[in-house]
Amino acid sequence: MLRSGGRVVVAVLFGVLATSAAFAGGLPKPRKTAKDSKKELSVSAKANKGKGGAAQAQSQKRLSPEALRVMSEGVGKGVGQWVPMPGTDGTPGLFTIDTGDTLPKGAFAVTGFAHRYGRAPGSLTILNVGWRVAYGLTDRLTVFGGWDAYRHINLADPGALSLNALGTKPIYDNTIFHEPFYLQSNYPVYSEDFPFAFENNGGVGPVVLGAKFGILSEERGDPVSFAVRDELYIPTKTGQTALMKEDGVQTGEVNDLVGVDLSKTFANVVQWSFDWGHLFTRDPRSGATHLLTLADQEQIGTGFDFFPKSRIQLMTEYDGVIYDGSATPTMTFGPRDPIEGIWGFRVYPWHIVSVDLGYTYMLNLHQNQDRSGFIVKINTEYWPGKPAPPDDVTVTSTADPHSVQQCSGNLVHLTAHGTDSLGHPLTYTWTAPAGTIKGSGADVDWDAGCIDPGKYTLTVRDEDPYGNFATSSQEVTVTPAPIPQPTISCSSARPSILPGERVRITADVQDTSNTTLSYTWRTNGGQIIGSGPSVVFDSTGLAPGTYTVTVRVQNEKGGAADCQVQVVVQAPPPPKPEASKIDQCLFHPFWSTRVDNVCKRILDNVALRLQNETGAHVVVIGYATPLAKSKRSRELAERRAAERAENAKKYLVSKGVSADRIETRTGKPTEGEPAKQNNRIDVIWVPEGATY
Repeated sequence: MLRSGGRVVVAVLFGVLATSAAFAGGLPKPRKTAKDSKKELSVSAKANKGKGGAAQAQSQKRLSPEALRVMSEGVGKGVGQWVPMPGTDGTPGLFTIDTGDTLPKGAFAVTGFAHRYGRAPGSLTILNVGWRVAYGLTDRLTVFGGWDAYRHINLADPGALSLNALGTKPIYDNTIFHEPFYLQSNYPVYSEDFPFAFENNGGVGPVVLGAKFGILSEERGDPVSFAVRDELYIPTKTGQTALMKEDGVQTGEVNDLVGVDLSKTFANVVQWSFDWGHLFTRDPRSGATHLLTLADQEQIGTGFDFFPKSRIQLMTEYDGVIYDGSATPTMTFGPRDPIEGIWGFRVYPWHIVSVDLGYTYMLNLHQNQDRSGFIVKINTEYWPGKPAPPDDVTVTSTADPHSVQQCSGNLVHLTAHGTDSLGHPLTYTWTAPAGTIKGSGADVDWDAGCIDPGKYTLTVRDEDPYGNFATSSQEVTVTPAPIPQPTISCSSARPSILPGERVRITADVQDTSNTTLSYTWRTNGGQIIGSGPSVVFDSTGLAPGTYTVTVRVQNEKGGAADCQVQVVVQAPPPPKPEASKIDQCLFHPFWSTRVDNVCKRILDNVALRLQNETGAHVVVIGYATPLAKSKRSRELAERRAAERAENAKKYLVSKGVSADRIETRTGKPTEGEPAKQNNRIDVIWVPEGATY
């Protein structure tokens, strides 16, 4: 049987390779080469350049490398030199996982594959050989079908399956038996995918029919590719005898898989794919006999295709199956929900033919004796060879406002609107000869800052991934900033001074030019001493009056301001009144304290003056010479001096002078003076405002 299986594998793969070679060699020869197309485009570009010199936007209009290959090689629109190849279901994919893309209208794909993988329990190793064909009814709808022409199961641990419990009565009518008696369990043991496997055996697999509908596509400009699919697995063997004895590789019923496919390409460096599907299983029957209940399956997988536009691509996948829903109970040792890893590559002998080689490993079926496997695929896809239209890129731009003042801090808002006739994504790049572009993309701002006044051209370039671009420019005028005018205020340390005095004058300046300030001081009298923001006004030689001091401050931008302050030079005040001795009375003999007639005449004059000058008062000071040097004699002399002053006061009071206007004191005799001079009273006149 193994030899027969090997012949089937070789036959299927040989047939696919022959078909691929026919496609590769049988395409009609293109009428124009890529070189010819480039020449035509160059001539067209020169012609357009002569016509569009005054246009607002200049654009380079040329085909992308993909479009050139379409014209020269007949490769489908937008797919590049290396055509995307199918997974095992016939639509674009990796090893077994599908991308979210569909075939374009009129395209078809063929793939032949051999896949070796494992299942549990029983340490099963399955070799599955089959082929698929897919056809694009529309750009969104692809139909596919195929046949798993040969399956072979190698059973490494037959004692772990209930069907090998010989001599044990089956629980379900000649199908699923008890486990071997030594396991002491009432539950059967079987593999969900191959419930009738019980020995090394092989045979044909089911026929597969399906359809895939694309909702989103990166080829049409969407951010991701997304599709829904439905697959029918139609058995080629039915009936209990055929399922058990002939091969044991099918379930004998129609099963239906409903799923979704999602993929995303990142910068043409890696393509990520994700598949999910729910397999609705039907229970195997033999006539009216219900043989067992199979679980439904959740099939989940994700994978990466590195360098998807290259001739050699590295691919990795991780596929898993989760059995869920109601099922005939099974006693399984170790994990039974399989997880398979696949690592390998895809290489293109021709641009529409590829070969996939991958190493597989069952990541979680630890009880399996052989967890390694492989996958081999030969793929081909034919895409209609109609030329793609030119990839026209255009862009328009606006600026708001078109004039901005120097150093104002106001921004100019720039917007761009670009189009690509093939829907390719566009990137926008803004340039300015001066100032700063703030932001990125289609909407940015330009900050002129404090650049020189003048006209500036701001340019935007939009470009698609294939080098096609267009430019648009806006002219913005930068007007000169207004001359910054300083503000100034002046103050004097004192509002008035006396002739000959000096006073400090200060100028307080506010200036935004950040330049050096110069000060010019002037006055209509006196002198200015010093320079800068603070000077001294000297009034020497000035007559009383009001004098004006003026200052002008100027920055290096040409801005200036003036201010002035007035200083009053006052007339000198009248002399301050002072007390003075206006007369005296002598007493003879020296011990006398009586006011004689001579003294009375003197005091009469004093009284008359006090009556005329009501604000003044007098101080009467009495003196007396001691008769001896003893203390007693000095005390008697002081008493006589006080009495002489009091007698004079009494006389003045008698003449109508108020007593509070007369102050009496005693004075000490002056040594060296004659005794006659030391026996007296002094009359001190104290005018109003004076003190003594």
